[in-house]
Amino acid sequence: MRCSLLLCCFLALTACSSQAPLPTDHYYRLPELRDVNVDEQRVSSISVITFQAAGLYQERAILYTDNEIELKQYHYHHWTDSPTRLLQERLAERLRLSNISKLVLNTFEGNSELIIKGQIKAFERLQQKESESVYVKLLLQVNSNSKHAPILHKEYVQTVTLPSNTIADVIKAFAEAVDLIFSDFYMELVEIIKA
Repeated sequence: MRCSLLLCCFLALTACSSQAPLPTDHYYRLPELRDVNVDEQRVSSISVITFQAAGLYQERAILYTDNEIELKQYHYHHWTDSPTRLLQERLAERLRLSNISKLVLNTFEGNSELIIKGQIKAFERLQQKESESVYVKLLLQVNSNSKHAPILHKEYVQTVTLPSNTIADVIKAFAEAVDLIFSDFYMELVEIIKA
């Protein structure tokens, strides 16, 4: 009886120790910005505020949906920072590279000539039977220090189809969607500033 009990304990312990290791967490950042056209300086200073987001869009786990209703989080695939900070930093860097302003800050400065606010409405991978894509929807607003009403307040949407279903292609597609939105936003901002 005692031998049987010891054998059971030994088997239980060896079964526990032979479990496969847990998967490794993976962290992703958006690829470096490239090919941004240099413009002329149009304002002296811009503040890009940390983007706002509700619920899951504030978290670092990459989101996906297979029915456009239920959002799910990848367990082992995360952004290096929250999407609210990633997109704020990306827009600030985009504006710096364009040379639109002498100074582009990623904090709020009350005396900045323009203050840009953003809200993430959607930032997810769409997994559908016929094709896979990423879907990004952002609300962007620009306030001017010299005017009381916002000078630009618009929702931007981009869907980018994935060439394959690798996570690297997913991250590149997110970057492409965000960069397309920021390019559209930039062109509209320049037109308003010039007017």
